[in-house]
Amino acid sequence: MAQGERKGVDRRGFLARGAAAAAAVAVGGRLARAAPSGPTVVICRDKAKKVIDGFQVDAAIAQRLVDQAVMRLAGKDDVAKAWATFVSPKEKVVVKFNGLFRRATTHPEVIHAVTRGIIAAGVDPANITVYDRSDKDLRTTGLTMNRDGQGVRIYGTQGRYGKGVKAGSVGTKLCQMLLEADALVNVPIMKSHVRCSVTGAMKNHLGTVPNAGAFHADFCSAIADLNALPEIRKKTRVCICDALYGLFDGGPQFRPNARWDYGGVLAAVDPVAMDATLDEIIRAKRVEKGLKPRHNDPRYIARAAELGLGEATLANIQRVEMEV
Repeated sequence: MAQGERKGVDRRGFLARGAAAAAAVAVGGRLARAAPSGPTVVICRDKAKKVIDGFQVDAAIAQRLVDQAVMRLAGKDDVAKAWATFVSPKEKVVVKFNGLFRRATTHPEVIHAVTRGIIAAGVDPANITVYDRSDKDLRTTGLTMNRDGQGVRIYGTQGRYGKGVKAGSVGTKLCQMLLEADALVNVPIMKSHVRCSVTGAMKNHLGTVPNAGAFHADFCSAIADLNALPEIRKKTRVCICDALYGLFDGGPQFRPNARWDYGGVLAAVDPVAMDATLDEIIRAKRVEKGLKPRHNDPRYIARAAELGLGEATLANIQRVEMEV
């Protein structure tokens, strides 16, 4: 068994055993709801509501949100030890962000907070690669490209893909950076999607393939099959969702009248549980806004659960909410 696979098994076992204990403790906030067992989704929000003002992010607060969410998820009181639960010093780690549409992307401050945590765990910065489909996505997000310089590598796939694979009925390819990595950290943004209801951890991998449009048939159900590919399933260590602000209607493009400042980040090992939780949060916001129920349900979330990728039933998910 490969090192990354052993770590994944050990990590999931640790989190399953510690879920009840983690849910029983409230650090800096209140526990809103917790199931008796199941995967944990940590929601860490900025108590002062200052992490974002317009489109300006307070990087220090964003760092604190990511750090606290990861520490709670790992059950550690130290950032380096918490990240060491998910990645090892000798591993090559890729960080997948969402950079397709302007102002509907993962914030650079959240991405940098994640990479600092990975470095704190002992990973050489040169062994960390931040990627999305193209260099254009970096510019859209506000990241500075670094293909060969010192520090964390940041660049787009730019047509570098491996051999053809099948994700259910969809033929595709996976980006070379992922194929060459030992571990994957998924960093999406919380938003609605007109076709498949919600964009989160699993749909973020449409930036890992060259033919995202092919996955939009049947309300994007084949996204589950994409995430079931061993190169994604076995390498995924943790998901950190940027929820500094979210989009509760339309999407995936930015709509000013659909934005709401949530002021938080989510952390989970289980991408299915994360996406099910994001869907619940967005649905609740739609009810608050008096919007009609959506005509489409996130079929890929249910299918992912059927494929054994994670937990989609909300009653079985440990939802731990905290403020810092």
